[in-house]
Amino acid sequence: MAEAARARGNEPRVAVVGGGWSGCAAAVTLAAAGASVTLFEQARTLGGRARRVAFDGCALDNGQHLLIGAYERTLELVGLVHGADRTRALFTRLPLTLRPFGSGTSDEVALTAWRVPAPFHLLGAILSARGLDWADRRALIADFRRLARAGFRCPERQTVADCFARTPRRAFDALWAPLCLAALNTAPATASAQVFANVLRAALAGSALASDIIIPAIDLSACFPEPASRFVEERGGVVRTGATVRSVTAGEGAVALELATGEETFSAAIVAVGPHQLATTLGEEAARDSAWRAALAQVRGLAYESITTIYVAFPGRVPLDAPLLRLAGGPGQWVFDRSVALAGNRASGAASLLAVVISAGGPHDALDHPTLARDAETQLRRLAPGLGPAAWSRVVAEKRATYACTPALARPSHGRVAAGVYLAGDYTDAEYPATLEAAVRSGIAAARALLADRGTGLR
Repeated sequence: MAEAARARGNEPRVAVVGGGWSGCAAAVTLAAAGASVTLFEQARTLGGRARRVAFDGCALDNGQHLLIGAYERTLELVGLVHGADRTRALFTRLPLTLRPFGSGTSDEVALTAWRVPAPFHLLGAILSARGLDWADRRALIADFRRLARAGFRCPERQTVADCFARTPRRAFDALWAPLCLAALNTAPATASAQVFANVLRAALAGSALASDIIIPAIDLSACFPEPASRFVEERGGVVRTGATVRSVTAGEGAVALELATGEETFSAAIVAVGPHQLATTLGEEAARDSAWRAALAQVRGLAYESITTIYVAFPGRVPLDAPLLRLAGGPGQWVFDRSVALAGNRASGAASLLAVVISAGGPHDALDHPTLARDAETQLRRLAPGLGPAAWSRVVAEKRATYACTPALARPSHGRVAAGVYLAGDYTDAEYPATLEAAVRSGIAAARALLADRGTGLR
C-alpha cells in the first residue's frame, strides 16, 4: 500500500491543522479518498482535548470520554483505522446503566436498560429501576412520550431544567440530570434543551443498541488518533507533531501555512483546532478577512466547561459492579474502573485504579490538586468504608474541555469558510454537543466539502 501511495503524484496536497479527533477524522477521510495529506499538531501527542497523558509509566487520559451506540461515525472510523476484526476488543460495551458506587447507597436509584427493542428497553429500565416510586416512573415515561410526540423539538431558548420543570426532582436527578451532564458537560440549569433532545432522539428513539454506553478499553490517543496517523502515513501522507501553525493564508489557488521552520504551500487546508486556538492559528491576516469575521466573533462568544479527573490508585483490588458508576455527595459525579492502565506496570504499586470524574465547571475549579485528590478519596471512602489507603493519586484538569452548550448558542458551521480553507471542530456541529462524535462528524464533513470542491481525480 505504501508503494502505491508513493507512485501517485497528481493528488492535491492538503494540510490538516490540528491533530485532535476532528483533524484526524478529516485526515483519514482525505487519505482514504486519495489526497496527499499533511497533518500538523502542535503537541507531541495526538488527540487534542481527548488524548493520552503519561504518569509514572501509566497511560492515562486527560479526561474520561464516553461513546454511545448512536455515535456511528466515530465507531465507523475507529473500525476503519484499526480493522473491523479488532474493534470489538477496543471497548467495553454495556446497556445504558446508571448505578451507584459503594455499599452504603441502597437508597440511590439504579437502572439498566433491557435488551429488548426500543423504546421498550427504556420502558423496562424505568419500570424495573430501584429507588423510584410509581409517580417517578410515570413521570419519566411521560417525559419521553412528550418529547417524542413533539418530534424532539424544544423552544430555542429553553434549558434542560426548564424542559423537565414538572418532573419530580428525584426522577429528574435519577435519569435526565446525569444524562445531561454526561452528554453536554453542562449543568441542566444552563444546558440547551434542544441539543439534549437531539442526543435523546439518537440514543433512545432508534435501535436499542444506540443507547449502549461504550467505554474505551485503551487510552484515547491509542483508540483513534494514533492509528489514524498510521492510516494516513500508509497512504503516503505525513504527520508532524510538535509543529505549531502560526497563520493560514489563502492566495491565488493555494493556501500558505506559516510555521517556525518557514512557509509551506498547499492546495487546500482544513483548520481543526480548538475554538480557543482558532484566532492564533489563523493569524492576523486571516483575522482581518471578512470571510472569517463571523466565525471568529462567534468563537469569541463561547464560554467553556472543564472536565476534572482524579485518578486514585489502590494497592489491592477494588471490585466495581460495572466499569462506570455514579457517585453521590460530591465532588465526583462518576467513577470509572481504569485498572487496565496498570497492566504490566509493577512500579505503580497499585492493583486498582479508579478515575473520579467531575463533569462541567464549578467551585472545584478553584481548588488546588492536593485538595481535590483528598476530597475525592474522602468521597470514595464515605461510599465504600472498606477501602484502604490509596497508593497514589493524580489530578488532570482540562479547563477548556468543552464549550458550554447553552440555548440558542451561535456557533460557526463546518466546511468551506474562505477559498481553499475549511473549518472543522466539535463546536461546528449543529446537532450534537461537544462530543467525540461531533468532532468526528465535523472532520468528515469538512473533508467531504473539500473533496467535492476539488472535483475529479479523487474518490
